[in-house]
Amino acid sequence: MEIIPKATRAAAIPGAERLISLIENCADELTREVVGHLRKHPLTPHYKGVPERDLYERARRVFSNLEEWLSRKTERDDVGRYYAALGAQRHEECIPLYEVLHALNICRRVLWQNAIEHGLLDTVYDFVQALELQHQVLLFFDRAIYYTARGYETG
Repeated sequence: MEIIPKATRAAAIPGAERLISLIENCADELTREVVGHLRKHPLTPHYKGVPERDLYERARRVFSNLEEWLSRKTERDDVGRYYAALGAQRHEECIPLYEVLHALNICRRVLWQNAIEHGLLDTVYDFVQALELQHQVLLFFDRAIYYTARGYETG
């Protein structure tokens, strides 16, 4: 299950280059951190039963999808299709919807915490760009959550 990139999208969202670079360069670190949270968090007990490799690949795919979104390689409909299918798949796996949505929130939190730790907000200019960029990241995760829930309910 993968988002199919659109070949005709414009250049990356303004200000997104540094966050895209962070995702590319720290993908393994971000993903391992998410997996660690999912394994030990009391609100995600069903993820403890998912094989480590599968959990890693699932978390990594979220960051890859976000990277594609920020690079404008994908469109709203692509995100919708992917996350609707993901929701249906998690429904089939009997992972409760609240855990699936919390897993997406963990990905978002890990990303922003790492962005801060890696100095993406060191100057006022960075901060202003980050506010604009955060809007795009929130749009991505809002759509991911909405379509995941929609796919889950129809799954």
